[in-house]
Amino acid sequence: MNEENQSLEVLQFTLQRQDNQSKALQEVITAVIKVKDEMVEMRDETKKQFEMMKDENKITRRQAGKLKSAVGKKSAKLVNDLFGKRVSNELFSKKTGHLTRGIYTKLGIEYDVSSYLDIRSIDFEKAKSFVQGLELSDFESYQLRITDKQAETAEKHGDDISFLLEESK
Repeated sequence: MNEENQSLEVLQFTLQRQDNQSKALQEVITAVIKVKDEMVEMRDETKKQFEMMKDENKITRRQAGKLKSAVGKKSAKLVNDLFGKRVSNELFSKKTGHLTRGIYTKLGIEYDVSSYLDIRSIDFEKAKSFVQGLELSDFESYQLRITDKQAETAEKHGDDISFLLEESK
């Protein structure tokens, strides 16, 4: 074998090796692309499941207790604002219950739930802020009116609520 042929054979061997390496590298790249596509699909599925969990995850008992406490405090404050003066405990209690129901109704409408216990856990802080931000002006007149039972209670205890009775007529 002459030197020229030997050089050509070495070159041919080198090219063959490069071709084999190129094929192997192409197979690795194809496998990486496949794995990447699978990972993107898994990520998308995980995101979808996480969003479903967020929607299904309702407030905890602890959060429900805190929300209930916020409703109670806000209701008492609103009743104080409504009467503008001290009234009997019985009248205060009856009106507080009336406004508490109104607050829960507003929560249900705001968060599209039939019970405050169905509020999503991720909405807990917003729901609490919503309750804390309520004012008398946010309520309908029927929610603020003095009921017949409340009027009877006021009369029984000598509470002067005539200014509210005139407004509700």
